[in-house]
Amino acid sequence: MIKKGFLSLCIAFALFTGFIFFPNAWIKAWISDEDVEQAKTNMSPLVFQGTYLQERMLQEPNSMPLYGSSELNRFDPFHPYNYARATEAPYSTFMVGRGGMQSITHFLNFAAQEKNLKDKKVVFIISPQWFTAKGMGEFHFSPNYSMLQAYDLAFNDEMDANLRKRAMERLLEFDTVKRDRLLKTMYQYQMSNGKKNPITGRMAMIAGRFHKELLEKKDLYYSLFPRKGHKLKSNDTLIANQTFDQQVQAAEAYGKKRVSNDYMIENRAYQRLVNANFSKFKGMRKQEDYTKSPEYEDFQLVIDVLKDAGAKPLFVSIPVNGYWYDYNGYPEERRHQYYDKMAQVLKDADISYVDFTDHEYDPYFIMDTIHIAWKGWVYLDREMDHHWAQSK
Repeated sequence: MIKKGFLSLCIAFALFTGFIFFPNAWIKAWISDEDVEQAKTNMSPLVFQGTYLQERMLQEPNSMPLYGSSELNRFDPFHPYNYARATEAPYSTFMVGRGGMQSITHFLNFAAQEKNLKDKKVVFIISPQWFTAKGMGEFHFSPNYSMLQAYDLAFNDEMDANLRKRAMERLLEFDTVKRDRLLKTMYQYQMSNGKKNPITGRMAMIAGRFHKELLEKKDLYYSLFPRKGHKLKSNDTLIANQTFDQQVQAAEAYGKKRVSNDYMIENRAYQRLVNANFSKFKGMRKQEDYTKSPEYEDFQLVIDVLKDAGAKPLFVSIPVNGYWYDYNGYPEERRHQYYDKMAQVLKDADISYVDFTDHEYDPYFIMDTIHIAWKGWVYLDREMDHHWAQSK
């Protein structure tokens, strides 16, 4: 019995050692271009919480990534991925984001990819509902948090020092980060320029670098088995060889078949609201105000890291569904205060942006209560074409 147990222990140790010391270059060689292409539409945490697959996608010279949250998986014929493929656009795109992702998680992702963002054109969709009074909470932060990217930040010596300190200070407000004593020690050591607990801090940095290498190895192994991509729901005839106006008409017809209520909400989503007791949503947002939120500081981190990386972003300010927000009790006047404030933030940052916020009552621009789709995608597709055509 003892011998069998000892043999099992030796085998386990040998396998673990092999896992740790197996050359990264060999693992990367097994990750094919087809695996990378599949990852572009699978919207898996293995992509946006990792680094390697994104690195491969960003290194493609004609890729223009699209960052956002839950709207990105609203695939239909007009979705930017389908549009770029069907129209043989000079660029391809891939999506990074899912429900619950907000500025601080995107910051970590951008920070980990800084070396691949130099002169890279990217598109970033800003969601109004991020800018609540409390900002991003633990409920949305924790499942979207990347430990690998957080550890990478501690060793990112090329980033502007003040920007890195601001980010670390913000991240330490989340319990997920504070509970990681090694990461917390490294951040505090870095934030103090090595003055706080110097011996403990240096030891933490040594241990942290080894832990980061383990996380990188784990990311590579996960990248060997990417999930299948989303069903694209493509229909090239609606967009290929069509003018912008024709695409808009096609999107309106597409949406009209799927919406038959006064709130301009896709019928299946509307039915879910009815099943949840529709009347309880009346006036539910009368106290909300998207002009005052800690999210603005997180959003500034996104702007600053993209500038630090030398990227060429296009920010997209989208509206809410005006019909639905009227019912929710969030008045139009207050909504426009948010729209105006966001426009001012983007102007002050001196970055490229497009403002779609005058479309909040435009049928089929928003597919449900908050998600851009159908007609909205057509407008975004055109702006992405313009952004790509601008001289580098």
